Amino acid sequence: MTTRELNFTTEIAGSPEIIFELIADMPNYGRWLPNSSAFGGTIDVTPYPVQLGTTYLDAGPVEKPGVVTEFDPPGRISFRQTIQLRTSFLKTDVGADGRHSFEPNNGRTLVVRRLSLQFNLHGIQRLLLPAIVYGFRKENNRTLAALKVYVESLSGTRR
Repeated sequence: MTTRELNFTTEIAGSPEIIFELIADMPNYGRWLPNSSAFGGTIDVTPYPVQLGTTYLDAGPVEKPGVVTEFDPPGRISFRQTIQLRTSFLKTDVGADGRHSFEPNNGRTLVVRRLSLQFNLHGIQRLLLPAIVYGFRKENNRTLAALKVYVESLSGTRR
């Protein structure tokens, strides 16, 4: 088993409460997060509204069933997902633990996303690890950038 720890941060001109609500409102991500080659919306959110133990499915080209493992508004929310990579060459699951924290800072919020990835790659598949990790970095950066743009457009503040 191979593990990678990734950290992403951004500062957003908005309150932790607003940002937390957007992250927790999983079936409505489409209002701020466009679909991508890695993400196609969140469905089957049960129970809703989201709470500790809520299960869901991030749909799209790669299915990612998950569960909310921490729910502490407006400071933290965490998820555990299984990313099911299925291609002609690669058939594996990647475990992903993602933790968002929201820290107020003079009218702005520092958003920190910590992502722990667990890979079970064997043989020649290990050569794909850098490309797979790159994909996770790219998607997480895209998600935080979209969140920032949306929240700051609500107040008309962009930096």
